Amino acid sequence: MQMRLRMLLNVLVVTAASTILVSSVMAQTDPSDSEPIRLETIPDTVNEAFFNDSGDFYLNRSLLRQANYMLGFGSLGSAGFPDLEIERDADLLNRIYNDVLDQQVSSDPVIRTPDLPNPFNTSVLRSPAGRSLGNRIEGSEFIFETVPPR
Repeated sequence: MQMRLRMLLNVLVVTAASTILVSSVMAQTDPSDSEPIRLETIPDTVNEAFFNDSGDFYLNRSLLRQANYMLGFGSLGSAGFPDLEIERDADLLNRIYNDVLDQQVSSDPVIRTPDLPNPFNTSVLRSPAGRSLGNRIEGSEFIFETVPPR
């Protein structure tokens, strides 16, 4: 009996594997028949993520939504309290923001440019107006004075 059960399970596994293999081979279609990928703009993605869990004002006015706010039953695996919904929306926005920054940085090579001329890199004493005092720059040398004998 145990041998027949094992043989039946093996046949079922082989049948399931061959069905998956045949369906994956048949699933390949002509690329000209496929639909183009619709890309969303960054502002549209951010707006959609902003209202993903918490919804907008008009959605939040329904009776079911008000009951959800008070009781927090929400959906499967996520509570419906407003603070938790806003927290999930903020987490999604943060992930989108970091992804956009990563894409922005990694799309081009790093461009290094020299700094712009800055008049504040030197001190006033080293400027041409400060040199009118002579060649001596005040405070740049040590003066050792000897104390007169008593």
